[in-house]
Order: sequence, then C-alpha cells, then structure tokens
Amino acid sequence: MKKISLIIMMLGAFLYAEVNLYGPGGPHTALKEVAKVYEEKTGVKVNVNFGPQKTWQEKAEQNADILFGASDQSAVAIATDFGDKFDPKTIKPLYFREAIILTQKGNPLKIKGLKDLAKKKVRIVVPEGAGKSNTSGTGVWEDMIGRTKDLKTIADFRSNIIAYVPNSGSAKKLFLEKQADVWITWLDWAKSNPDFGDVVRIEKDLVIYRSFNIALIKNASKEAQDFAEFLSSQDAEKIFKKFGWLR
Repeated sequence: MKKISLIIMMLGAFLYAEVNLYGPGGPHTALKEVAKVYEEKTGVKVNVNFGPQKTWQEKAEQNADILFGASDQSAVAIATDFGDKFDPKTIKPLYFREAIILTQKGNPLKIKGLKDLAKKKVRIVVPEGAGKSNTSGTGVWEDMIGRTKDLKTIADFRSNIIAYVPNSGSAKKLFLEKQADVWITWLDWAKSNPDFGDVVRIEKDLVIYRSFNIALIKNASKEAQDFAEFLSSQDAEKIFKKFGWLR
C-alpha cells in the first residue's frame, strides 16, 4: 500500500510539474510557442511571464526558475536584482537578432537607413533605461549612430529623438498613436506584430545585434534544466527563427 501511495505521489508531482520563466516583452512571443510545444511533448507546464520588470519582480522572487533577457547588459541587471538566487555569471546567450527601424505604414518619409534619421526632419522614439529600467534598448541608438564617427551626425540624430522611454511597450504606445514617425526597435517586435509598421533595415556597417539569453536559479529543478536544454533544440530554433532570432 505504501508503495502504491509513493507511486501516486511521484506521478502527481510529474503531472503538476511546472517551470516558471520571467523576463521582458519581446522574446515572449517565441517563448510561448516553444513552451506550448514542450508541454505537448513532456506534460510539463511552462509559464512565460513577461513585461516590465516591476510588474513581475515580486512574483518572480517567490517562484522563478528561469530568468530570460533580451540583451546581455539588461540580463545582468535583472539577475543582479535577485540577490543571491541567480548568478549573472551563468547567463547563457541562445539566440540573437538585429536592431531595425520601424516606420509608419507605407514609410511616408521614405527612410532608407539610420543616416536618414539624422538628415531628415523625423520624430524618433527610442527605449532607454536611463538607469531606471532594465531594457534591451539602452544605448542601442548611440552604439549604432556612433559608428559614423561624425559628431554632427550624432548631434543631428539626437535632436530628432522626441522621447526616451523606459521600455518597448512605452515606445509601441507612442508609435501606434502616431506621435513618432519611427521607432528604433528589434526585428522580433516587427515579426511578432506585422501590422505595426514597415521595417527598414539598418546599414550593415552600423547595425548591432543583441541576444536572447537565460539564467537558471541556483540549484534549479530537473524540469527547469530540461526546458533550458530544450531551448537550444531544433524544434525551438525553428520557432525562434520565425520571429527573427538567429544562432
């Protein structure tokens, strides 16, 4: 009888096994599809919690198994905010994607690249953490336009920025309300939301890439470790590729 009870307990633990992920919006679209496929294969439920960090920080402190990031610099900041539960040194990049210019539908200002944003009269919105928000957009515009090594171009670009916002959600709001002509963002945002606007690729000598990455909690469960491994599988890669992520 005790043996049967033990088997039932073990079966119950398997049936109700869950893995909890927390991180920013953006990578969540691919992650949710991967989680669905994984649950169908294994029966293990994967909960993908996403959005600005302040919306999930408290809950994540209670049950996070995996933190995910949309850039290495923001992932280090996020993991550091969890004290000794997560070690920033264990952050593992899995995929990367390119920065893009998203214009209003039809590209009415005929933007052809990043340098155009310094030459023309254009309203730019950029995500920028400003030391207050752990966003993948921090420093992106500067990293790219700075490669021109031309101070006038940098100054002209900056003069066209109408808003520095704390995250992509805030940038999306301004852009969709047409308070901005262009949004400096990531290819995965455009792939996930094809109706938002038109993609303009950034010049090859200026464009930068940042990664999707994960960090497991110390002494992670086997379920969390197994899902982390699945994220590098061919099944997962196909899904991430659909949303603009590469390896």
